[in-house]
Amino acid sequence: PLDSLLRETQSLCLEKAMLVEISYLKKCAVVLLIPSVLAIRCFSATTPRDTIAFNESISDGQNLVSSNKKFVLGFFSPGASSHRYIGVWYNSVPRGTAVWIANRNDPVQDKSGVLKFDEVGNLIVKNGTGSSFIVASEMGVRDREAAILDTGNFVLRSMTDRSKIIWESFASPTDTWLPGMNITLGNLLKSWKSYDDPATGDYTFGFGPSIANASASQFIIMWNRISFWTSESWNGDTNSLIPVLKSMGIIPVSFQCDNLTCMYTPNPADIMTKIVLDQSGSLNITQFNSEAKLWTLLWRHPDSCDVSNLCGVNGVCNSSVSVSTSESICKCPEGFAPQEQSNSRKGCTRKTPLQCNGDRFIDMLNMTFPDNRQKLSVVEKSECEFACMENCSCTAYAHSLSDGCSLWHGNLTHLQNGVETLHLRVAASESHGKGLVTKCFG
Repeated sequence: PLDSLLRETQSLCLEKAMLVEISYLKKCAVVLLIPSVLAIRCFSATTPRDTIAFNESISDGQNLVSSNKKFVLGFFSPGASSHRYIGVWYNSVPRGTAVWIANRNDPVQDKSGVLKFDEVGNLIVKNGTGSSFIVASEMGVRDREAAILDTGNFVLRSMTDRSKIIWESFASPTDTWLPGMNITLGNLLKSWKSYDDPATGDYTFGFGPSIANASASQFIIMWNRISFWTSESWNGDTNSLIPVLKSMGIIPVSFQCDNLTCMYTPNPADIMTKIVLDQSGSLNITQFNSEAKLWTLLWRHPDSCDVSNLCGVNGVCNSSVSVSTSESICKCPEGFAPQEQSNSRKGCTRKTPLQCNGDRFIDMLNMTFPDNRQKLSVVEKSECEFACMENCSCTAYAHSLSDGCSLWHGNLTHLQNGVETLHLRVAASESHGKGLVTKCFG
C-alpha cells in the first residue's frame, strides 16, 4: 500500500509539473538558433528585458527596463512635440522628462523608429524611410549587447564579459548630470533648445580650469561660447564649489573632484537626484519626493536675469518665466520689435523712431530700473516727466517720493521684472494715449 501511495503521489506531481511547464512555454518565444537546438527566451510583461543583442531590436512602443526597474529606455515625444526620440527616463516618475537622448538633433518624424544594430555592428536608430542615425559606432564587433543599467547609463558591452564597456551614454550626456557621471570640459552638459525641443541649445556646463586662474578648477556655464556663470573654486571640500549648499538643513549633494573631472553623490544616497542645465542657462539641483510624486527644486543658479543685459538693448528679461514652458524669457516692450525674430536675446528696436515733439510715455509696471540713470533734483512727477520730454535723447523716466527723479538716455540695458514703475518714451503712433499703462509682469 505504501508503494502504491508513493506511485500515485509521483504521478500527480509529474502531471502538475507538466502543466506548469506548458503554462511557462506559452509565455515564451521559441527561437530556432541552429539546427536541432532550441533556445527559449522569455519576454513576458512581468520580466521586461534590459538588453538587446546583435540580432535584436526595439520598435517605437517597446522599452528596455533596467534590472531594478529604476530606468527605462524607449521612444518618446517631449512636451507638445510630435517628433520621436530614443531616450532614458525614470521608470517610477509620472510624466518624467528624459535624462538622456540619443538622437536629440535627429528626431524620427513618426512612430516608425527602430533601435537596432546594423550589419557592421553600429547601434542605430532607423526610421520608416530607411534612413538611420548612428547612436554608437564600433565597426565589426558582434560579441556585444546594448543594456540600460540601474544607474541610468545606457551602454554597449561585451556579452561574454559584461564588465567590458565599449561605449556609454555617460560619456555623451545631454542636459542632465546623474550620480556616477563624470563632468569635464570635454564631457559637457548641453541645454535643450526649448521645453518642446531637446536639440542642442545655447548653453553648456562643464568642470575644469578656471577662466581667470588656470591653477584652480570650477564649474563653468557658457552661453554661445561666452562665459555666463562660474562657481567658486574647488579646494577639496565637498561643497567648496557651491558654498551656499552648506546653509541647507540637509546638504543635497557632495562633490568629488580633482583638477579636471567632477562627480557627485546624493544625500541621502538612495534618493533620486539629478542636476539639470535648463534651456535658460540655469543649473538646477532637484530631488524626487516619492510621496508627492514630484521633483523638488533645492537650488537654482544663476537666475538668468542676473546676467548683465541678457536680453540685449531694450529687451526685457522676465525671471518668473517657468523653464517648463516654451515661453521666451526675453520680451520686447510695447512699441518695440525683436532685432532678430529667431533670437529673442539679440535685443529690441523701435517700430517707429521717436519724433521728439508729440512723443508719449508708456507706464511699465513691475520693473527693475535699467542701468545708467541720471538723477535730477526736481520734486514733482510732472517736472520729472517734462525734463525727459524736452530732451530728445531722453528715453525713459521714473519718479517716486522716496527716490526722486531719474532719467535714462539712449538705448536701455538690463531691463527686467521687479517692483518699480518705469515710464518708457514711444512715438505717439505706438501708444493709445498719454500715460498708457502696460502691466509687464506680475
